[in-house]
Amino acid sequence: MIPRTITLFRTRFLLAVLALVVWAAPVGAAVDLEAMDELTPGEQYRQLSLLMLVTSGTDPALLELLRPIEERQAGSGAPELALDDYVTPLIRIVDQDTLLASAAGLFRYARENSQAIQERLTAIARENPILISMLDVNEMAADAIIIRNAIADSIEYSDVIDDPAAGERLQAFRGQTIYLRNMMEYNIFQEELASITNEAILDLGGRLDAYQRMFEDDVDPDLIKRRVESAEIMNQQTGSRYEDQAMARNAELLMMLILMESQVR
Repeated sequence: MIPRTITLFRTRFLLAVLALVVWAAPVGAAVDLEAMDELTPGEQYRQLSLLMLVTSGTDPALLELLRPIEERQAGSGAPELALDDYVTPLIRIVDQDTLLASAAGLFRYARENSQAIQERLTAIARENPILISMLDVNEMAADAIIIRNAIADSIEYSDVIDDPAAGERLQAFRGQTIYLRNMMEYNIFQEELASITNEAILDLGGRLDAYQRMFEDDVDPDLIKRRVESAEIMNQQTGSRYEDQAMARNAELLMMLILMESQVR
């Protein structure tokens, strides 16, 4: 029971994060990239990454499928929700039409502003390398998968599922989510493999160094000097290493988006 409760709470919270980009204004209002300037670079990067992972590869026909819900919500005078509402039980009573209308707004905005969003992500990574190097793209992908599944479930239980084309559109959306999950799992495998390999190399280097010391009575001053110089070089390269890691994280995210878009028929 406890794990399931935690999962349900996490799902609701993530749905709130998804809705945050749109629900900060009335439903149907445009998402404004400039409004995100008030957020920290890390939060901007996280929200924009999540937005793109949730919406990337969406079939344009899905937007048409959700249009009736958008129009219905636009005329209903849906209330604005405050940020604090997303961590309260209020999220439990948000109806499917509100969720799907907001999701449609996200899909449309992301499609129309994809280039600008990706440029913002790259700029943030370049300007804040240490911060972005610590972000976990796979964790953001996992959150996006939860949100995409929640959207798909809401579509399945809404009246738009009666549309003859709904089944195909929904299956395509779920297929994209599975594709994202496969990419995430592959990245995790690659990271684990690299970690094991690096540990093995370090262990081997340490063993060889220890064996060398066992058979040498005298200290080699040249060896010590070279190691000190190596340490200095490594210290100088620390900054560039963070930059490399940050851009690698950003490239990993963009590659996910590109591969998802390539699956759209």
